Amino acid sequence: MVWMRRVDYTDPSEAKAKVAIAGFPGIANVGEQVITYLIKELNATLVSKIYSEHLIFPGNMVGISVSSDGSFSIPAVSVFKIPDSELVIVTSDVQPVIWGGMEVAAEVFKVLKQMGVDRVVIITGFVDESLAGQVLVTGEDEDLVKSFLENGAIEKPVIKSIIGLAGVMMTLAKLEGVKVTSLTGVSQDYSPDPRAAREVLKVLDGAFNLKINFEQIDKQIEELEKVRKEILAEIERRLKEQMQAGGPDESSEYVG
Repeated sequence: MVWMRRVDYTDPSEAKAKVAIAGFPGIANVGEQVITYLIKELNATLVSKIYSEHLIFPGNMVGISVSSDGSFSIPAVSVFKIPDSELVIVTSDVQPVIWGGMEVAAEVFKVLKQMGVDRVVIITGFVDESLAGQVLVTGEDEDLVKSFLENGAIEKPVIKSIIGLAGVMMTLAKLEGVKVTSLTGVSQDYSPDPRAAREVLKVLDGAFNLKINFEQIDKQIEELEKVRKEILAEIERRLKEQMQAGGPDESSEYVG
């Protein structure tokens, strides 16, 4: 028997909503960055947390996350409500084990059904240097797809599969008769990319009239660019030193 526990901080049936926006840790960490930013900027309130033995840390380790103030938290899927709107936010700090994703997602959908959700938007990340900075949209919810396209997203059939909790949520949405759409921020590499997250946030902001303040994520992007420039400058400096010294020592056991 699988251990799973749901803790409701408010009655889901009273937190009425129509659309759920979900994002999880993944490629370029786009999904989690988008959702975390929405939670903070829109003052989302916690509705439910779902705990499960299927939710463990990378490396198949169980444990807790310890904060700088000494408090700790257990891995969970969290459901938030954006005040004065019909939007729900779903995220998790970890991915479930591959054989437990369906059970975890099924519990999430129980909460969403109680809230009245009949549409789900899944936020994901993708790496394609030629499309970096774009937001891809796909799905069967024609109205939302049209709205996302009008707000900067594009349709391009380059994604072959959606994995992890994001893919499982899309699968269950279809089985539950819930309309589902995917918004994918494209990054140039696999490292966490706030620029890709910002582009997704822009599309969501326009489609749902969220009035998001982008100041904090713009600062993150500036800091990232600063670090990248410093790294490139250091690489160039070392290459110049090597050239001036006649190149690397041929006796050194380098591979490249």
